[in-house]
Amino acid sequence: MKKQKGQDIIEYALMLAMVVGIGFGIYSYGGQGIANSISSVFNHAGSLLDSASVPAASSPEDIIKRLRDGRYQGLADILKDKPASVVDIAFDSAEGKELSRKLNIQTPEGDGWYARVNTNGFFVVTYYSAAANNWITFKQLRDNYKSNPAKYGKDESTGFYKTTININEGYYDQNGIEKYNGTTTGHVEGLNGSMTSIYPGIHETQKDQK
Repeated sequence: MKKQKGQDIIEYALMLAMVVGIGFGIYSYGGQGIANSISSVFNHAGSLLDSASVPAASSPEDIIKRLRDGRYQGLADILKDKPASVVDIAFDSAEGKELSRKLNIQTPEGDGWYARVNTNGFFVVTYYSAAANNWITFKQLRDNYKSNPAKYGKDESTGFYKTTININEGYYDQNGIEKYNGTTTGHVEGLNGSMTSIYPGIHETQKDQK
C-alpha cells in the first residue's frame, strides 16, 4: 500500500513537471503571442462585463446622452478633453464600433450617429433616424451621397444646402453644459474622402456657429 502510494505521488509530480515544462516551452519559444492572446481574452471579457453592467442605449435621445456621458464622465479615452485637432467619429468606423461596445450603444438597423470633438472642447453629436427620414436608411443615404455629392452640396446663390435631413442633435460646451438638445434640420458632408458626416444646419452660417 505504502509502495503504491509513493508511486502515485511520483507519477503526479512527473506529470505536473511535464505540464509546467510544456507551458514554459510554449511561452519561451514564440509562445508570447499565445500568452498575450489569453491575456487579451480576459481583458476583453472584463470590458464586456463593464458594458453589460450599463443599460443599453438604443433611442436617439439615449445614445446622444450616453456619448455625452462618455466624454464628460471620462468613460471613453477616445473622447478626449481638448484634442490638438478635431476628432471625428462615425458610428460604423472602427473607433465608433469600439465606442459603441464600451458604452453599450446599440444603434437600430438603418440609423446612424456621428460625433465631433472640437479643439475648443465643444462636443456635438448628431443622430440620423431612418424613421424620421421616410425610412431611407443611413447606408442608402451614404451611398447616394457618394454617387451624387453635388445633390447634397450648397446652393451658392442662397447659401442653403440643396438636400437636408431630419436629425437629433446634442451640443455641449467644454464643461459639458448643454447648449442644445433636440430635433433639428441637418445636412450631409463628406469627410476625408471616406467618412460621411451628419452635420446640423441647413445653411452655411449655421454650420459656422458650430
